[in-house]
Formats: sequence, structure tokens, C-alpha cells
Amino acid sequence: MTQHVASDSGDIFSAILILIIPVLLTVPLRVLWSWWIGNEPEHLHYRERFTSVIDSGFPIKNFRQELDRTARQYDIDLERQTRIETDMLHPLDMRHFLLVPSLVVWPILSIPAGFVFLPLLPLTRFFEYVLIDKKVLLLVLRAVKKATGWDVVWIDRPGDPTRPPEPVIAAIHRLPITVLLGVFAYLIVSYLSVSFNLIAAITVGVYVILVAAISIIRAATSGSLVFMDARNRRMIPADSFVEQLIGPWVGVGLFFLLSRQIALSSTIRTGALSDPSYFAMTVVLVLYIATLIGISLELSFFRTRGRVVESAFEEQVENHMEPDEYRFIRHLGTYQLVDSETQNAE
Repeated sequence: MTQHVASDSGDIFSAILILIIPVLLTVPLRVLWSWWIGNEPEHLHYRERFTSVIDSGFPIKNFRQELDRTARQYDIDLERQTRIETDMLHPLDMRHFLLVPSLVVWPILSIPAGFVFLPLLPLTRFFEYVLIDKKVLLLVLRAVKKATGWDVVWIDRPGDPTRPPEPVIAAIHRLPITVLLGVFAYLIVSYLSVSFNLIAAITVGVYVILVAAISIIRAATSGSLVFMDARNRRMIPADSFVEQLIGPWVGVGLFFLLSRQIALSSTIRTGALSDPSYFAMTVVLVLYIATLIGISLELSFFRTRGRVVESAFEEQVENHMEPDEYRFIRHLGTYQLVDSETQNAE
């Protein structure tokens, strides 16, 4: 009995070590990332200047000439300047760096990732037809507005339409939700007392449905649409609202599922997955495979159809709900919500 408990404890400890390895890899990756973005004194000076611009709330394009002049003053080329700005507008955290090692093993994992990705594109188009073409997402937006009492308005997002963001950073910034949904689906399905092959098949089915639907929703709400919660004095960008709904499931919920699965592997499953170490390795593999799928989705959907979906949904919102358009600015230490038409008239 004592020997069995000691064996289980050793297996659980090994599983924890396997899961910690991707976390430990984030440390050197952060250092390399900081170097690639720019961590020299002149880069930090430019960051300070760019921070003052985005903190003002005014459109970045209004300060573009001044920012370019500052970059030339510090001998910062256009590529580095774009990286610094994109990194500040789309900052990365530990979740993002957990995914980077998948780029090292992509030759091995690209084949299973490709099989999962094949049904994803037509399914994404199906959800675009249902949610956008049939205006189901607009009905959901109206329901949220009615249930919460919030107003819907347009507020310009930070960014400069004349200077596209660095594509690699922008793509990585969107990855965690897509990737962690894959791990979440796997942890849920692995509770079933079936063979590993059937678990993998069901996980793929659940994952592609979740990712296809959520990708359309995220693309549609990635623009200037904002909820105004007057009761609690807050503004909620529509895409942040979507991530707040998903976040607990792929955050705390994911941690709870993973810890429970590792601790109870031998009691809730049979076969190879009953070994905590083996199960931990499959979780890491799912994480990296889902990352490759997320990158493929970024290249094939968000860079091609994403903007089309966003424009179509915003046109529906404008035609059926007619939101007012505002700018949220800071002037002389005072925050102001300014009607865009009034400001343009002035």
C-alpha cells in the first residue's frame, strides 16, 4: 500500500515537472523577445514618447510626424519603430510565451495539426453565414444590450491606420484563446472512459466547433464597438467583453481541470492515460498542436476574412442600432468623452 502511494506520488511529481518545462522556457524567451523588440536606452526613450501619445487618447495618426521625427532622432529604423509600437498596443504575457516553443517542433506536429485544420475552414465559413449573414450575432448584441441596460457606442481603438502593426506580434497576441480552447476541450473530453483514439476524435470535433464560432465572434467585435455601463461608470470594448466571458473557462477553469486530472489520473481513466506523466505529455502536445492550428487560422482567416467579417458586422450595427461615435481623451489631466462629430466640427 505504502509502495503504491509512493509510486503515485512519484508519477504526479514527474507530471508536474513535465508541465513546468514550458513555463520555465518562458524566461529565456522573454529575454530574447525584449531584445528583438528593443531594450536599448534609445528604444526606451521612444517608448516613453509613444506612451504619452497613446495615454492622451487622441488618434496616433495626429502625432505620426512627430513620432517619426523622434524615431529618427534616436536612430530607430521603421521596422524597429513598428515593433515597439505594436508591442505596446498588443503586449504579450506568459500565456503567449508558453506557445512559442511549438515553432521549434512544428515539422513533427504539423501533420496532426493539418488534419485538425482541414475541417476548420469550412466550419468557420458556416458560422460566418449563421452569425453574420443571418444576423444572429446582431440579435445576441441586442439581447445583451437589453439585459444589461448598457449603451452601444463607437470609440476609436488605439492604433494608426496609416501604419499597420507588426504582423507577427499582432498574430501572437490573438493566439492564447484559440490555443487554450484546445487544451480545455481535451481536458473535458478526457473524462470519458473510452479509448485514446476516440478521445482524440471527440476532442477534435469539439475544438473545431468552438474555435470556428469564437473566431467569427472575435473578428466581428475587434473594431470600435464599445459597451457603456453608466451604472458602474465603465467602458467595455466588445472584444474585451467576449474575452471576459471565455477567460474564466480557459483560465481558472483550465487550471482546476488540469490539476484534478493529474491528481486523479489513475482513478478516472484506464490504459496509458491513467499514467499522470503520460497524460501530462499529451497535454503539452495538445498545447503545441493547437498553437500551430492557431497560427494557421491567423494566416488563413484573420488576415483575409477577418476584416471583411468585422466590416459586415459593424455595418449591421450601424444600420440597425445607430450608435453614437465618441473619442475618449485626456487633456490637461482631465479625462473627457467627446462626441466625434462635435470635435470634428470644431
